[in-house]
Amino acid sequence: MFTRFYDPESKHGNGVLKEYTYWMLEVSYNQHTFGCYILFCKRKGVEKISELTTDELIEFQQVCKEIENSLLVNPIFKPDRFNYCQLGNALHQLHFHGIPRYATERKLGHRVFNDTSFGNLPTWSRDSIDDETVGELKYLMLEYL
Repeated sequence: MFTRFYDPESKHGNGVLKEYTYWMLEVSYNQHTFGCYILFCKRKGVEKISELTTDELIEFQQVCKEIENSLLVNPIFKPDRFNYCQLGNALHQLHFHGIPRYATERKLGHRVFNDTSFGNLPTWSRDSIDDETVGELKYLMLEYL
């Protein structure tokens, strides 16, 4: 298994959804909207999109298609749109935030998720969810992945 050098203390290790040749797909501990995920480039030292190889770009597209399709067919998620953000301000390893967007609320147990900025830039959350919620999301997201 790939060593997650971008998380050396393994603070977010419970969120790993799937490992690919060039990318790692993880549940985001910051749920900006319901079902947010992050795609990390596994090649250490890559900071810019322009540094990606052709193989990494091809696989990136495949990973995006796979996670998007899995959320679209999952009756709990069914997002209306997908947004991607690549910033790299705090973590200088290339990664993309996948942000499913929803015109209407979604529910997970007793929790209600509202995409309050649907149709605009997503509202950025700094609030981390706990490992239990990450585990629930991971289970649900893996169901169709």
